[in-house]
Amino acid sequence: MSGFFDNEKFRKLLIAYPVKALELLYEQFYRSLFNIARSLTQDIFAAEDILQETFMYLWENRKILGRHDERSIENYLVRVVKYKSITHYKQVRQQDQRKALFVNGYNHHLNELSAEDKIIKAEVVEEIRTLISSFPRAERECLLLKIEGELTNPEIAEKLKVTVKAVERSLTSAQKRLRTKWLERMK
Repeated sequence: MSGFFDNEKFRKLLIAYPVKALELLYEQFYRSLFNIARSLTQDIFAAEDILQETFMYLWENRKILGRHDERSIENYLVRVVKYKSITHYKQVRQQDQRKALFVNGYNHHLNELSAEDKIIKAEVVEEIRTLISSFPRAERECLLLKIEGELTNPEIAEKLKVTVKAVERSLTSAQKRLRTKWLERMK
């Protein structure tokens, strides 16, 4: 990662001048820690967040880190970044799984959703609306009336002045298209 780093001198500096010590760590290790986080998350913004969290964590635990310890500060930083990156990855996977469950119709009733699930639901709904906006007119109209208007197929047919069979075909086609586009987006 970098050249020689004197852990004992750093620990003394951390106790006497904590701000200066963290600035030194930042200057010395930021780039290499960022590269680790970016390679694990495949996301530049997440890597930035993980580094911010890491240095906040170091600041909050500076008194403990200032004690004599045989462990290397450099190795400690790498471990913290790796654990935070793994946690981020798990959270993203959980969100993706929740989105997939929601799209496939396995969502909970609205009043049973947690705050996080409500935010995810809002994101999913917005993503679905964006996808639907690119559909052919008939499919888009039928699907929006079904979802947002909560109309039955005969009601949609009456409103659009088409047959119920035409509505069913449009809805089936729109649902297949939505499922396909959603799966492409999740890759």
